[in-house]
Amino acid sequence: MGLWAKSIVIFNAIRDHGTQSLRSLAERTGLSKSSVHRHRQAMDRRDRYPESSLWETEAGRAWLLRLVVATLLVFGLTRGVGAETLSEFFGRLRLEAHVGCSPSALRCVMHTLERLLLETAGAWEKAGIAHGEIRPVIGAVDETCLQRMRLVFMDLATGYWLMEEVSAERSFATWFDRANKRLTTFGTEVLSLVSDRVGPHGAGLPEPPGFVSPWP
Repeated sequence: MGLWAKSIVIFNAIRDHGTQSLRSLAERTGLSKSSVHRHRQAMDRRDRYPESSLWETEAGRAWLLRLVVATLLVFGLTRGVGAETLSEFFGRLRLEAHVGCSPSALRCVMHTLERLLLETAGAWEKAGIAHGEIRPVIGAVDETCLQRMRLVFMDLATGYWLMEEVSAERSFATWFDRANKRLTTFGTEVLSLVSDRVGPHGAGLPEPPGFVSPWP
């Protein structure tokens, strides 16, 4: 049984049966007296504000995890908000006693989220290809600059990002190479492709069947 699972079991026992001795709580929860004692002390330290008891419940804990993950995903990974600002945000919500709110802790969670998102996307792609669910792409390409420039290739019909890669330059040759690698992976072709910039064809770069260049 994990840390928070034990805490929830103890909290539920107190909520359902009132204040009890350590021995009674240990017998009721099946935990050792020392474990119950440590968790009671931790719960007392977290009980700082009127809403603190909500985060000790199973539903409250699940909602709190959803809040943290959604905030890091939408504002941290998608919008590029820094860990220091996110740490301040969680602090103003008075959550520092319930979740790790330091910038370093939040960066660690965001790195884990990013890895899991990439693994999940890769698994879904393989499943879609295996079941023959890949359709021709109506695409759009663009460059976006946060800390570093990224090349983005999106299917307009579904909103799916076929490609997002960091790149030092955005020449036609780079776009052509990266985009076609992704098309080859999916085993599909492009019906049409739009871009907001115009450039020359790369010399000596043959176009595979189905690729429609964004540039004349």
